[in-house]
Amino acid sequence: MKRYCLALDLADDAGLITEYERLHKTENVRPEIRKSILDAGITNMEIFRTANRLFMIMETDA
Repeated sequence: MKRYCLALDLADDAGLITEYERLHKTENVRPEIRKSILDAGITNMEIFRTANRLFMIMETDA
């Protein structure tokens, strides 16, 4: 297993951040997106947000 981390800054706009979070809730992820994540070898993914900064931690099988 390998672990990768990514930091990303969102636009500093509360409305856009709310929409981003709504679209990225587990139950809203489109099947083709979920498939592409799994096909890429990602076995676990966590995303955390503080203010407008995101931290994504991905575990892969490669």
